Amino acid sequence: MCAMKPKKVVYYHDALADDFAGTKIKRKPLPENFKYAHRDIFSRFFSWFLYWVIAIPILYWPVKWHFAIKVKGKKNLRMVRHKGLFFYTNHTQIIDAMLLQLYVAGPRRTYIVADQDATSIPGIRYLVQLLGCIPVPETPKQHKDFVDCIQYRIKQRRAISIFPEAHIWPFSTHIRPFGDASFVYPAELNSPVVPVCVTYHKRRIRKNMAPGMVVHVGKPIYPDLTLSLAERKAKLRKKVYDFMLDMSAEDENVEYISYVRAKDDETK
Repeated sequence: MCAMKPKKVVYYHDALADDFAGTKIKRKPLPENFKYAHRDIFSRFFSWFLYWVIAIPILYWPVKWHFAIKVKGKKNLRMVRHKGLFFYTNHTQIIDAMLLQLYVAGPRRTYIVADQDATSIPGIRYLVQLLGCIPVPETPKQHKDFVDCIQYRIKQRRAISIFPEAHIWPFSTHIRPFGDASFVYPAELNSPVVPVCVTYHKRRIRKNMAPGMVVHVGKPIYPDLTLSLAERKAKLRKKVYDFMLDMSAEDENVEYISYVRAKDDETK
């Protein structure tokens, strides 16, 4: 990892639960009958138009320029060109979901498993969903509909993006611990998993700005069907975690914000 003096120190208490996104969105629970997949012709056309004609063209260059984004390993996706797949990546920016949609997955449509904060902003729940958000369920009925939606998108040969760290730690250069619960979907569906890791690099121009982003795309990983479901999940999780650790340990990874575990008398 590149030895650069951090610009900021952030203290955390719980690596699994602390969130530093700073969005302050007031969360609103989903209705019990929340519709996870809109399959009517109007919604499908509006979703396609919103995604490919409006969002992708408008966001592509401004986001790439602002974050100085580089992508490495995208050629690995050629191995799963005609398959539904799961992306697993670390979570270091609010724009993480867009990174895969804008610069990695295309022309494959990508959907994002996200916290319900994403669907809690007044007036845009439907639009956010049409852009690809799949909110995490809370009730048994929602969970069933959620799983049905995941299966439906994989059958469509789409990609599903999952952030196993769950919470946003801006510019974090370290991989936080995460469990294997979210790996049950590829383990059950026998779908390939593509590990992704975001690291940070020094800018060659605009050096006074925050470091730029590097998106590392790994080789597809398939579930081992000779193992039990629990063992398949654990093995997938380990391979993804190891890939993230390897990428985050690269020399060019620049620490812009230093995350330090707080003592009892310290605050974030």
